[in-house]
Amino acid sequence: MALMPPTPEIVEVETVNVSCDGGGGTLGHPKVYLTLVDGQVECPYCDARFILKSGIAQTYEH
Repeated sequence: MALMPPTPEIVEVETVNVSCDGGGGTLGHPKVYLTLVDGQVECPYCDARFILKSGIAQTYEH
């Protein structure tokens, strides 16, 4: 029987700019800053998926 990889975490957010550090403290990964495109983005390290909450307008601030 093959082992299945863990299911990536799905995080609902209210902003288009997010950060991810793997959530494991010293067992996590380097903090990365990500910008949602089309309402979502996936962390390149841990595959966590950040999704814009329903009803939140996708606006970009600088």
